[in-house]
Amino acid sequence: MKNKAPIRKYDITQCALYKCRTKKRLEHLLCLEPGGLKIIDSIIRYHKFEIDKKHSDEKREITAPDKILKAIQRRILYLLHRVIRPEWLISGEKQKCYIDNGKAHLDGKYVLTVDIKKFYDNCTREPVYQFFVQKLKTSPDVAKKLTDIITYNGGIPTGCPTSQIMAFYAYSDMFSEIADLAKQCGCKFTLYVDDMTFSSTKPFSPNQLRQMIDCVLRKYGHKPKYPKVKYYGPSDYKPITGTVVTPEQSLAVPNGLQNTIYNAFQTLKPLIGPETCSEEDAKQILSLKGQIQAARNIEEGKFPEIGRLTSQIKVPDVQSASNQKRQIRRHNKKIRIKQRAATK
Repeated sequence: MKNKAPIRKYDITQCALYKCRTKKRLEHLLCLEPGGLKIIDSIIRYHKFEIDKKHSDEKREITAPDKILKAIQRRILYLLHRVIRPEWLISGEKQKCYIDNGKAHLDGKYVLTVDIKKFYDNCTREPVYQFFVQKLKTSPDVAKKLTDIITYNGGIPTGCPTSQIMAFYAYSDMFSEIADLAKQCGCKFTLYVDDMTFSSTKPFSPNQLRQMIDCVLRKYGHKPKYPKVKYYGPSDYKPITGTVVTPEQSLAVPNGLQNTIYNAFQTLKPLIGPETCSEEDAKQILSLKGQIQAARNIEEGKFPEIGRLTSQIKVPDVQSASNQKRQIRRHNKKIRIKQRAATK
């Protein structure tokens, strides 16, 4: 597979939002109709739902924007995406994923991992506003409108297109200070949302670094999730954001994902045979195939037998059925539009 060409990036001063001083200009940049910002409050709507936490019985609440608001947030994300950000930032970056976070520390024999406690819950509106005023040099009224669009109930919602990038930008000074501390201690630093990883080929004082990180976080209204502050030595397996760095300095699939795949396969194993399974079973099979692929992204060729047997299960074409339903809805919508036009 060919490597993707690197994305060309530019300084923040070249961002289209830089020094945006009028609402008329902002409307143009966000592809809104003239006067669209006047009614922006009426389209700021969200809905909440829960998802399972990975390899856990706990639930995570997601606050997601409605369709129209989401489109505007995506436009803001597009305008910010090509701005140069630090190499140590992994989350929210195109051509990077959680596996890159593990790969970055393959040569680290000594590793310290620090999670931030309830990071999104404590990402407040004010740092977002200050980012637009101080870093992007927008006028206060433009900064307020942008902040209104991407925050909710005084904070950064978890389910927006802009969530990850704005959580970084709102606290970029905090993370930069932590990156400087890592450098002082001779450590490599990476950030994946609220997961901070520090590694070194040589021994360092984890307690000293941990205390300094604690002070910086508290200065900005955050604090570590103390049970998840872990230090690993050369002979330890080191869990890093959905991957494991082995003592042999290679990446391995975490036990949690392995157990999930084994258990899911045992549930679906009776379906191996000539009969086509139900649509509900097909969704579980697709989920299992996705999990196997996730494992193989970490360890090439992982679960060969489970993959082979799973591929033998005959499934209905769920995608075709979904497309068919979508086409029916579109057809019915066209009929309704024509009927309304005929009655006018």
